[in-house]
Amino acid sequence: MKLRKALNIPDCHIPWEDKKSYEIMLLIAQDVDEKYGLEEINIMGDYADFHALGLHPTLPRAMNIKEGIKDEIYAVHQRLNELRTLFPKARINYIEGNHEWRLLRYIVKKCPELFDLYTLPEVLQFDKYGINYYEYGKTQFYRCLGTTDLGLRHQPYNGGKHCAASSAHSKAVSLAFGHTHRKQSYTFRDALGKEISCYSLGWLGDKSAPPFDYMDHDNWGQAIQIVTAIGNEWWEDTIDIKNHKAIYEGYLYEA
Repeated sequence: MKLRKALNIPDCHIPWEDKKSYEIMLLIAQDVDEKYGLEEINIMGDYADFHALGLHPTLPRAMNIKEGIKDEIYAVHQRLNELRTLFPKARINYIEGNHEWRLLRYIVKKCPELFDLYTLPEVLQFDKYGINYYEYGKTQFYRCLGTTDLGLRHQPYNGGKHCAASSAHSKAVSLAFGHTHRKQSYTFRDALGKEISCYSLGWLGDKSAPPFDYMDHDNWGQAIQIVTAIGNEWWEDTIDIKNHKAIYEGYLYEA
């Protein structure tokens, strides 16, 4: 029976992604694709940062950032083109995050007449790259590999210190999400014996970059997720990236 494989990519905040960790992600994905065929790539939101359009406090180092909005968008295009070139047969889903939503929020606040012209799919040219778009919001939900009961969205259903556990009990649905930049997993069984599992996937950004000075990031961690499905059944591997090293299927990846 065919093993179906998906790659879930948490927050990258391009152009402030951790270049070495991102390269490890690509190496693992290419090996999965070569061995099994990578059916699906899920960008889990905050792939782009849109720092230039943000409302967070700007601290001194960030005031000197040379990259403008044009530079940020260009960097995201380069990465999307790279994904499509490396994985021409994969379905690529872009699950919008709150950082991408900065674009719409800025336009609606500053120039609402243009709100339907400069949309995320238009700016990032999803049609050009053959990318499916899932807009940010409370109803955001995509079934991993289209048929499993593992849901994907950018934000957890409940935040806080134990976001994986509280999300699992809030909706009683298996879920993988980004947003928190923390690595967590939690599993329980409901009254009928169904297993519910939730995963906070961490991120792939560079915490030393100036845009993140405003946050306490001591508990942030880097990881990606590979989901394997047979029919509607699924299994997941959350692959930790530590000091630009990762181990998957007995192989050490370094960048």
